[in-house]
Amino acid sequence: MKSPVLRQSQEEKKIQQRRGAEEKSNLFPVRDELIRSDWQSDWIDTTITSIQIMEIQQIIDHRYCSRSLLCGPGNYNYNIPVNKYTPTNVKFSLEINTTEPLIVFQCKFTLGNICFNSKRETKGFQNQGEVFQEMTQGYQHIWSLPVAPFSDSAYHFRVAAPDLADCSTDPFFAGIFFTDYFFYFYRLCA
Repeated sequence: MKSPVLRQSQEEKKIQQRRGAEEKSNLFPVRDELIRSDWQSDWIDTTITSIQIMEIQQIIDHRYCSRSLLCGPGNYNYNIPVNKYTPTNVKFSLEINTTEPLIVFQCKFTLGNICFNSKRETKGFQNQGEVFQEMTQGYQHIWSLPVAPFSDSAYHFRVAAPDLADCSTDPFFAGIFFTDYFFYFYRLCA
């Protein structure tokens, strides 16, 4: 038989757990209301229909999804190996296709160590940066990326309907106003 004190503390614990669950569900009331609202019938699909590296006709799909990071609605992370024999002077053209006329923003990029033999060849490369609203618009979006010269590089793209989001939009609206795509390219330097 449990003592009255122990019973009371267990009941208090249950009440606190319920309050905690209620508070968590109210953390993002505006977002939750947007998800439940009637405007979803006018919702624009900001997911990509296909992604490929044009030069080598390499399709980027679920096989490249990160095992350790989110790869689902609103946020996709891809790990893409680059053949170590790829010449370092090659730029990859990343082709992104959408079912609706959308805007694709390049929000950020980070470039890792350079695979060049001499520092003279590295001129003109910046290691990382915020991209100031560089964007494409339409159904087909082609981005020229200097991937091959680096042991690794990362690119963040945000796909959004016109006038609904840009790179500065709060990430909590991923899957509602936009979809984020992160591409991480890596290679062994030959």
